[in-house]
Amino acid sequence: MKKNKRIGLEVGSPIPDVWAFDPEGNPMSVRELCSKGLVLLYFFPKANTPGCTIQACNLRDHLADLQKANVQVIGISRDKPSVQKKFIQNNRLNFMLLCDPSGEVCKEFAIPRFFGMPKRLSFLIKDGKVLWRDCHPNIWNTAAEVLEAIKASNFWPKD
Repeated sequence: MKKNKRIGLEVGSPIPDVWAFDPEGNPMSVRELCSKGLVLLYFFPKANTPGCTIQACNLRDHLADLQKANVQVIGISRDKPSVQKKFIQNNRLNFMLLCDPSGEVCKEFAIPRFFGMPKRLSFLIKDGKVLWRDCHPNIWNTAAEVLEAIKASNFWPKD
């Protein structure tokens, strides 16, 4: 039997009905969070590591540009809520982070593991379906990559 080599949900896929936790430990429906408008749902390996901090700070610093394009940003990792809470505080993050300690969300989104941690992937979701995905996001330019994808997809808001 061949191993499933699928990396991430395919474009056009509906968002699975899975739950994660916010940094306070409250359960959150990922499907519900991604059901209205444009959402950047990005998976990252581990809070408080250099690459993940660079990526989160890139999104923090460009959140106003993403919001002009009506994009809500949500990050998710397998960290515990207390770790995510500290990550948010230490880096003054201004967007939502979710926790997937069981790995169920990663499994449903077909996020492969790399050295035991989830691989970095980004999904642009519109009204509950995957519009675009990036299996190799640039940690220094994630926000610019997302904005470029929105412009290319003609989902840029009209003035």
